[in-house]
Amino acid sequence: MRVIKVLIFIFLLTFSVHAFGKSNDYYKQTLFHILTQCNPECQKKAFEQEVHQGFFVLMDAVLNQLSFKLSQIKKEKHG
Repeated sequence: MRVIKVLIFIFLLTFSVHAFGKSNDYYKQTLFHILTQCNPECQKKAFEQEVHQGFFVLMDAVLNQLSFKLSQIKKEKHG
């Protein structure tokens, strides 16, 4: 139980300072809710949702960056 809380806290802290993170208020509310009102199953579900969403946002940013770089390379070769 304590390990899950620590992992959730570390994850939320990491993504709250990350460029793709949500607002600090969102993480404060989420963390408060998880620690005070959630049972272990709820905590697990909330953590999994945040991980999945964070992963997809990060992958989207990576793909957008790759697309931009590829377009720059194409312009250099053809221009």
